[in-house]
Order: sequence, then structure tokens, then C-alpha cells
Amino acid sequence: MSEPRHIDADTVIIGGGVAALWTANVLKNAGQSICVLTNSPLGEGQSLAAQGVIHGGLKYAVGGKLTESSEALARMPERWLAALDGVGPVDLSGAELLCDHQLLWSLPNVVSQVVGFFGSKAVRGRSAGIKRDDYPPIFDTPDYRGKLFRVDEPVVDPVSITRELAAGVANETWQIDWETNAQLEAEEGEIKAMHLTESDGSSIKLTASRYLLAAGAGNGELLSQVGIQRPEMQLRPLHQLIIRQKDLPDFYSVCVGTGAKPPLVSTTHTDSEGRRVWYIGGDIAEQEGVARTEEEQIAAGKKLFAQLMPWIDLSNAEWFTWRGNRAEPLTGTGDRPSGAYCERFGNLLVGWPTKLALAPDLADQVLAETEARVGGSVVLNLPRPSMGKPPWDLP
Repeated sequence: MSEPRHIDADTVIIGGGVAALWTANVLKNAGQSICVLTNSPLGEGQSLAAQGVIHGGLKYAVGGKLTESSEALARMPERWLAALDGVGPVDLSGAELLCDHQLLWSLPNVVSQVVGFFGSKAVRGRSAGIKRDDYPPIFDTPDYRGKLFRVDEPVVDPVSITRELAAGVANETWQIDWETNAQLEAEEGEIKAMHLTESDGSSIKLTASRYLLAAGAGNGELLSQVGIQRPEMQLRPLHQLIIRQKDLPDFYSVCVGTGAKPPLVSTTHTDSEGRRVWYIGGDIAEQEGVARTEEEQIAAGKKLFAQLMPWIDLSNAEWFTWRGNRAEPLTGTGDRPSGAYCERFGNLLVGWPTKLALAPDLADQVLAETEARVGGSVVLNLPRPSMGKPPWDLP
């Protein structure tokens, strides 16, 4: 048997979501020789199931104060908007900006609290009250007695974002199958090499200065293969609502209620057949929502809309749900970590953005831990991955 062909790279990235692809674009732009390997369609899972909100942290301040999470997110909108303008190491100029802001709307019983906080110095310049005469159509009714604020947090289309990020590193990205053509060689908590079988049956030994695990929920199994006990991973499940109806108006919003978490977070998307959908997260999609069956979750969603927005007629809408998991490093409380996570173990980097908006932060951390040593291009004879589908296009 002939010796495997040896290929050396600066950084091998395992994962195919927004975090992996954003990081790959940054490293490539820095002159590194990179290789992106994924065993799933691009964006499948967390990335394409994201609502697309590029949080600046105000959602996490609805309790009346700026938190560590809100501060970690504060610079993310400008980073994403620069990329959407084609400025910087990541070019998203071909992606779709769905809306350049969100609406923050209060329930009537919390108006004074919301007005007090969102008019304070702490958030000045990041939000502004909307006059009643300027209310958008969805709230232009006397039945709404709360208060509206414009929050300068853009909403992007996860599908076109994933597509544009993938295009930037298309020549460096390949599909693998851990069962048939890919194997990790690990020793003492480090990756020594990746052994790949190409489409023509030939063998490759792929080595790198750094290996980045950025596979979301897949990081758990990869860490097990390498033999690393930490960082432990936690999964926070979601049960999102999807409402499809002809001519749904734009609805990019965060509802502020009496609890620490928004009862409802909404974004608007268009499915592959041109139909409009509302994609609903927030508190309804979390703990109690996860415990419900699809039928129970839909019933809870209809009840919530009837309570919060009784003037909206959704009687002819099609309702369905999507279940998924948010993967991230384990915290003592089970809550989301405050920022993007990246930790080095020898030649291995383990990363989770912890939120779509924080992908640039993760890439910055990875860049600081890597360098252009080899440069040039990696060439493999492996298939290219397909694009995944967002929840509103799944069967």
C-alpha cells in the first residue's frame, strides 16, 4: 500500500455553520492556508435556524439594566453592517439585510419601566421612542396601549448570510463522512493528523498548526474522540413557532413583559416558494415550550397572540413548529455564556459563538491564536457540501 499524500495547512476548521465559515473567511484574508471540513449541509442546525437578529445587547437589558451579555454584544451590529457593506475581512455585500432595526414593544402594564430605561443615558443613541403617528401598520391600532421603541439592531437573512460566507471559502471547503472517509488521529489531548480518503480512493494525511472545532452540537462528539474531558458542552433546547399566511406584514420585534425574558421575539422571512412566515422565539420557545407537543405549542402560540395582539387576524394562518438545540460551553447556571467562547488545548481550539451575532468575536479570538505559517492553498479530491434548509423550508 502506498504512503498517504501529506498535506500541511495553517488551520483546519471542523464545522459548516456561520461561526466556522466566518472564521474561515477571516483566516483566509489574513493569508492563512485553511481547510474547512463539514459532515453536514452548510448551516444545518443552529445557523439556519437562527432568527437573524444581530443583537446589540438591548434585548438582555429589558430587566432595567445593562448586563455582561448586553455589553459583549454592543459592537456586533456595526461589525455586521460593515460586512454587509463589503468592508473588512468578511464580504457579505451579496447577503440580504431584512431590516435595519427591531421594534421593542411593551405591554401596557410595563410602560413606565420601559420608558424609564430606554430613555436613560445607558442606552441613549441605541434606541429611540416612536411617536404614535409614526407607528408601523402592525401596531397602528387603538387596541395597542403600550409603547414602541426603535432599536438599532439589524436583522439578517440566515440563508443568504450562510451562502455568502460559504462562497468566500468555497475552494477551501469539503464534505466529509466520519463513518467512511475521515478519521481523527489524536494523542494526549491533541490532534496529530486527520486521515482522509479521497473520492478516487487515495489516502491523505492532513496536518495543521491549529485545529478548530466549530461544529456546534457536534463539538461534544469531537472532543470525545480527541479524549478531552473539558470544556463540557450544554444543550439548551428550543421549540420555535412558525406562522405562514399570505401577505403577513413585516414584524421584527421584541416584546417586553414583566419577566426577565421577552415573552415573544419575532422575525419575518420568505420561504423557498415566496410565502411569508413569522418565526417566533422568546420565552414561549424555551422551557415550557420545549415540554409541549407540537399541537400544545401551537395552541399556546395562538393563545399568546390572542392575549398580546388581539387585533391581528391569524385565523387562516398555517402554524407549525421547529425543535432544535443551542450548543455552547457548560455554565454553572445553565444560562448562555455572556460572550463568544474560544479556548486552546495544545494545538486544538474549541469554539462556540454562543449567539449568531457573536461570530465576529469568535473569529477575532481564533485569529489571535493562529498564524500564517504555510500559506497557499489546500487541494483535496472530496465532494463539496450542499446548502442546508431553514426551519420554514423543512418538510
